[in-house]
Amino acid sequence: MSKAGAIGRGLYALIAFLVNTTLRIGLNLSLVASVAMTIYAVGHFSNEALKQRKEVLDLIYWRDPKKSGIALALSLLFLFILGRYPILSVIAYTGLAVLAATLGFRIYKAIEGQIKKTGSENPFQPYLNQDLSLPQDRVHSQVDVLVEHGSHLANQLKRLIFVENIVDSVKFGLLLWSLTYIASWFSGFTLALLTILGIFSIPKFYETYQEPIDHHLGIVKGHIDNITTQLEEKVPFLRRQAAVEKKDQ
Repeated sequence: MSKAGAIGRGLYALIAFLVNTTLRIGLNLSLVASVAMTIYAVGHFSNEALKQRKEVLDLIYWRDPKKSGIALALSLLFLFILGRYPILSVIAYTGLAVLAATLGFRIYKAIEGQIKKTGSENPFQPYLNQDLSLPQDRVHSQVDVLVEHGSHLANQLKRLIFVENIVDSVKFGLLLWSLTYIASWFSGFTLALLTILGIFSIPKFYETYQEPIDHHLGIVKGHIDNITTQLEEKVPFLRRQAAVEKKDQ
């Protein structure tokens, strides 16, 4: 092999290494940014949806540690049971256990009443007399909230899928791409477990350290906005589209 050929092969290998390393680093950074944007978007949507649910907020912010601890323990226990057994089996056996308990207690009270000659009144009569129907105005208000959130979500998906704004659709694509990695790294059970632990830890952590977190998030958001602005300035097609959208608004 000639000296020039060896130098050429060496330069080619060096260029290929640099390109592969750059792409790998860029893809990893994009993945991290996509995961961060996914967490931020989900957290923002969840926060808006829970603003009017004071009892739920009290649980996840540990206003009453005893109630929050019980809720967390029950959630983890329920998740563990669902992870070990099929959901239909869990529902069936839970129903059978409750029915066996109530039926046994009902028979016990009936026999006790016959022995003591005190009658066999149903011990669950107070629960039977309770009206479980929901007020119509409350049902309508809850349905209106669900419809509002559903319409907002559908409009956002329509805007992203049909590429109303190229930059936003690319961000959405990065989010979906990050989810493919998350799905390959974690099982559904692990994701559900992390979600429950995150619900009972991240809001309280954010509340405690809100000022420094908001400061750093503001810096990151500023960098992202600057990058987006530079892309719109350097890519003519994006700049024209942004101008048209601004004119329509």
